[in-house]
Amino acid sequence: MKNIWDTEYETKAPVTEREVIEAEKKLGIKLPEAYIELCKIHNGGSIIYDSFPTSVRTGWADDHVSVTSIAGIDEEGILSSSYYIEEWELPENILLLEGDGHWWIAMDYRERNENPPIIYIDLEASVDPFILELAPDFKSFVEGLYTHED
Repeated sequence: MKNIWDTEYETKAPVTEREVIEAEKKLGIKLPEAYIELCKIHNGGSIIYDSFPTSVRTGWADDHVSVTSIAGIDEEGILSSSYYIEEWELPENILLLEGDGHWWIAMDYRERNENPPIIYIDLEASVDPFILELAPDFKSFVEGLYTHED
């Protein structure tokens, strides 16, 4: 799998196996292996890509959504998901990877406890909330990231 991290301005220590086990126990789910492997390189932060393609129009564009960072396995990352889920009235059983309150990219654990699809949630769409599956799993999501040319 490709390394997505942009470490020019920010570096984060790799996640440890113990931190992964503790997070999975606290959340009651199994994190995707591809996500864990990336967090073992750099535990969240800015990425070198800025987009993921979509087949439908979103709040971002006709053909993609913005993705400029991925949350790590820590209290500032995916372990803060429950706070934002409550604050923004998001669906339960998701782990937030990126977002600003009006839109989110998340791992969707609503129907399973492992290998979740990656979804885009737009709270300002005409259907509230608008939920679009971006990728069937985290590895496919990472492989689909690209830099959008205007």
